[in-house]
Amino acid sequence: MALALAALVAPLVACAHDNIRGTQIEDTPENREIVDLVAAYHRAIEARDADAVLAMVSARFFEDNGNTDREDDYNKDGLATTLRADFERTKALTLDIRVDEVEVDEEAGHADTFILFTVRGQAEFPAGSQWKTKTDRSRLRFAREGNKWLIISGI
Repeated sequence: MALALAALVAPLVACAHDNIRGTQIEDTPENREIVDLVAAYHRAIEARDADAVLAMVSARFFEDNGNTDREDDYNKDGLATTLRADFERTKALTLDIRVDEVEVDEEAGHADTFILFTVRGQAEFPAGSQWKTKTDRSRLRFAREGNKWLIISGI
């Protein structure tokens, strides 16, 4: 009986993969690279460093906000303007990001990262200081450009 059980369990153990620490994501070089990029993005946002965020963004960046309203669409230049204005009036900011899934398609040259985030911030507006909190799910899409991944949507 023990031999039969061992024969059944051995293939399961042999196929087991390690996960990236703190995630349920398989620890592969590609997945680790993307998770590390999300961590760098997280640090840049919390530091309110628009230049660091923009250094991670492709010139092909385009965001349609998941709807058909063209009024809220923006490219990298629009992102730069918005980030700088938002960071300038932001007095305090914390961001929590949980990476739930990474899908890398090396052949197609893109990767999708599905995240759950909570952002809390205090910003100055003409009517005064306001604290806001937002929790949502998002997909950051990366494209392989040369030897590195850059964000092409999801911010």
